[in-house]
Amino acid sequence: MKRKILYLSSLFTVITLLFIHACKKENSSATVDNTPFNANSVEKNAVVATATFDELNDFAQSGFDATNLKGGIFSLGSCPTVSVNFMTPPFSISLDWGTGCTNSDGITRSGTINLSLSGLMNEKNNVATMNIENYIVDGKKISGTTKITYQGLNPGNNWPRYSIVSDGKIEFADKSIISYHSESVRLQAEGAGTTTITDDVWRTEIQSANGVNKDGTKWTAKTTKVMIKKGDCKWYNSGTLVITPEKGDVKTIDFGDGTCDNKATLKIGDKTTDITL
Repeated sequence: MKRKILYLSSLFTVITLLFIHACKKENSSATVDNTPFNANSVEKNAVVATATFDELNDFAQSGFDATNLKGGIFSLGSCPTVSVNFMTPPFSISLDWGTGCTNSDGITRSGTINLSLSGLMNEKNNVATMNIENYIVDGKKISGTTKITYQGLNPGNNWPRYSIVSDGKIEFADKSIISYHSESVRLQAEGAGTTTITDDVWRTEIQSANGVNKDGTKWTAKTTKVMIKKGDCKWYNSGTLVITPEKGDVKTIDFGDGTCDNKATLKIGDKTTDITL
């Protein structure tokens, strides 16, 4: 009888140890990456989506500034090639990166973006509709539409003012997708008189934006301090973007004091972290 009790006790001990080991292994494999601004974070996805669609507006603007050419083909440096038709309605602009072209910013792009215009974009209330279908940036496929409405010269400083509504998706190499919608106002503080992008200075106020993260998490975003981007810089030079996920803490990204670099700060609650864009 004692031998039987001892056997059962030993068996119970072995089962218990195996159970504990299994639990430890399961918990180890379920580790979650809580690193700020990681590839799957809402703040990273919001910045990627905002910057991607904002950049498209820069390229569209290069076509608008070519209105004095009235038509023809020209290039912005090495690419894209821009075809402009302002001779006969419907007016149009085509931006073509071909099968792949690397700009001076080191980014490789391919494909064509077409814009249809209700009229010349130096006339108030005219609208340019951008259709994005086969545009690829460093392996990311961009699709969707953007509507740009010229609102005339901004009172007080005479900067060209545009209302912009974007709806689209970004598909990554692993087939994960970010969806994005935004409503914003852009002011061109410098560079309106030339066709080049590098001398432009843009002031963007995102009035409202929302998106769905790679993992299905929903978020909203808006600027609390206008975002400034210079044409010769690939990052935002300054400004503040506030991202609110459907669950969790509000996240605030401060893009800096005007310096052209890939540094920013991320504030979550009472903690502030330096991040690399």
